[in-house]
Amino acid sequence: MTHPFLRAGAFRLVASAASLLMVVSALVVLQPASPASAASFDAGNIISDQNFYDPNAMSQAQIQSFLEAQVPSCGNGNCLRSKRTDTSSRPADAMCAAYSGAAGELTSQIIFKVQQACSISAKVLLVTLQKEQTLITATAPSDARIDRAMGYACPDNPAQPGYCDPAYAGLYNQLYRAAWQLKRYGNPAGTSNYFTWYPVGQVAQVRYNPNVSCGSSGVFISNKATAALYYYTPYQPNAAALANLTGTGDACSAYGNRNFWRFYTSWFGATTGPTNPFGSVDVVEGGAESVRIAGWAVDPDALGQSLDVHAYVDGAWGGSYKASKARTDVAGAYPGAGSAHGFDETIPVPGGGHEICLYFINVGAGANSSAGCFNFGAVYVSPIGNLESITAAGSTVTVGGWVFDPDVASPVTVRVDVDGVRKTSLVADASRPDVASAYPAYGSRHGIAATFPVDPGQREICLTAVNIGAGLDRSLGCATVTIVAGPSEKGRVPEGSVEVAEGLPTGLRIKGWVVDRDTTNPVTLRVTVDGVQQPAVVADKSRPDVGSVFPGLGDSHGFDVTLDTTTGSRTVCVVAVNSGSGGDKDLGCRTVSVPTIDKGRLPTGNFEVATATPGSIRVAGWAIDPDTSASLDLVYSVGSTTVAGKADKRRADVAAIYPASGPLHGFDDTLSVRSGSQQVCVTARNTGTGGDSSLGCKAVTVPKLLPVGNLEVLSGGKGALTLKGWALLPGKTTTVPVHVYVDGAGSAHSADTSRPDVANAYPGTGPAHGFQITLPATPGPHQVCSYAIDELEGGYHQAFGCRTVVVD
Repeated sequence: MTHPFLRAGAFRLVASAASLLMVVSALVVLQPASPASAASFDAGNIISDQNFYDPNAMSQAQIQSFLEAQVPSCGNGNCLRSKRTDTSSRPADAMCAAYSGAAGELTSQIIFKVQQACSISAKVLLVTLQKEQTLITATAPSDARIDRAMGYACPDNPAQPGYCDPAYAGLYNQLYRAAWQLKRYGNPAGTSNYFTWYPVGQVAQVRYNPNVSCGSSGVFISNKATAALYYYTPYQPNAAALANLTGTGDACSAYGNRNFWRFYTSWFGATTGPTNPFGSVDVVEGGAESVRIAGWAVDPDALGQSLDVHAYVDGAWGGSYKASKARTDVAGAYPGAGSAHGFDETIPVPGGGHEICLYFINVGAGANSSAGCFNFGAVYVSPIGNLESITAAGSTVTVGGWVFDPDVASPVTVRVDVDGVRKTSLVADASRPDVASAYPAYGSRHGIAATFPVDPGQREICLTAVNIGAGLDRSLGCATVTIVAGPSEKGRVPEGSVEVAEGLPTGLRIKGWVVDRDTTNPVTLRVTVDGVQQPAVVADKSRPDVGSVFPGLGDSHGFDVTLDTTTGSRTVCVVAVNSGSGGDKDLGCRTVSVPTIDKGRLPTGNFEVATATPGSIRVAGWAIDPDTSASLDLVYSVGSTTVAGKADKRRADVAAIYPASGPLHGFDDTLSVRSGSQQVCVTARNTGTGGDSSLGCKAVTVPKLLPVGNLEVLSGGKGALTLKGWALLPGKTTTVPVHVYVDGAGSAHSADTSRPDVANAYPGTGPAHGFQITLPATPGPHQVCSYAIDELEGGYHQAFGCRTVVVD
């Protein structure tokens, strides 16, 4: 008979492939301990999924404090409160994230890291250590008890009572492999659906004891966590075991799952107590000035109730949405919940890059749960533009800027309102080569350059671009101007002079004067540098010398401004804009040299996107150095690996904010990386003094890039057998090895013959992925097994299967 504190359990070892699993959880603190009562034990709901699969159940400090509270002092070095163990690194797979090994790790640290890697609660691990070998309360446990700490790989075998596989001995091995196995029982994505004999949401026969004659009874398996406990220890307590919770029952009693529930309840509170909402965000996808979100959410305290999902876009309220759409997969996983827990919503947002954060709103006990924050890009469909100037001169207003609609290449109509009343409409068709340079597909005829009369007084001028096709009208902005009645309009051309045009360390300086004899108002100047329009300049500085030459117009007609431009040879052109009729005045162009001065300013930018695909990470964003218009060098860091990059892709939105820098400051690159949890960081290199700038880091989980293929022909002939098929790594031209085993004897080959049909099915991989292998064989039947070999990750090979072939 099994001792009441030792597990009677089954051990199974299976292989799996990698997958990407999103788990939404909240930080949980220790609950008050409470005595266990047999009346509360539910064989079909021993522990909730939320409590079982909780990667944040306890911090390392909480685990250490718990261990110290159970054993005030130790009798040897195996005592868990002080035991240190060397651990090895393990790669990520479908069950667990990567574990980074270290020398001399405390037991509390190992438990915490296994909890984080495998998403199995530290409370579950602590309870299992106690119910398997009473290690939590042991002051001087033996090496033998440590070696089988979690009872992993210790199957019930009457022929070898007490046997444990020595390959899994040791505290670290036991903790990691037991957590790995408990996770595997749930058949996570990327694994086979192997564990099905304790189906969730159905009744399964669960035995009372390894002795078959003790019988079994039907148990309704409520969740994956309870099923996992039965796979690990496939017995339920009988009435005798429950009648004496702290001792023995009768000859047919088993105690593993009873003790698990009793220890957990006594130490941490109810195994199925109040929990927070949980679920999954399956889709975050940018669209036409919108973002689509989809997923599901369930609250264990109100299984049948559809939850609210709250969204925040760039920190601002994005709306409340009901998770009430049908999700039969959720109903299958949580039968008591029903299917009305899905959400699939499209939220309007402006075009460009954004961050959306989602929250599942709690019902009853517990708290709201964060579902995570996600970066996405929305496509522009409404007009895009910039209102650069609104200036008043005499009885007229002049507006300048640019706008276009992404749906068409033709000019856009712009509506002009004065004090909220429609004044006029104009067509944005002035030549703007800078716009054409930033948006080559749309051409240059998208400039706003118009002058119109306005009644005297203080006036609010607003411009709105009228949408074409999909999207909405776009406000370009408003400005308040004062219209002053002055000299009468006689159609005279402005007069003036550019007296100084020089390059300075601070930029390009222009100085001079200009008047319009038809008004006392200052004249607006239209200034371009190398054809790029600059912010409007108003000639309103005091020039008594000009006032004395033009009596009655006042002194405020001078200008002296320094334009923020890039270094090098620059051509500046100045035009005086007429306040009425008569035409503008070209004041000429000058070519000047702007010196390069390193001001020691740090690069700036934004790391906007980090998305993972099998075997790679895409990174995107922008970076500039305020001291130069040159594109910056970047350093991408993934773990200890660094890759050089360049922020030289066109970003018109960056140029709009930093016009002196130009548009060539974007980056959008794809990095080849190993699978698993990765942190990617971007650093912008300074072109001079001042130091480099970190643009930040983002954590992603990279799926495995695994071989795929097909064995199309396996046949026997005279004295030989033939295999034909194909194998490749998706998206790669790399040749995949093929291993063939004939009656256990192996040989290595390569899938490198031409297969144009495979190249058509997998664009970008090339045709050299076929294989046709002929092997000599003696007459008679032979078992032939073949595999496509995973050289990139190692250990996750594509099995083509085993077949028996008869050779003549």
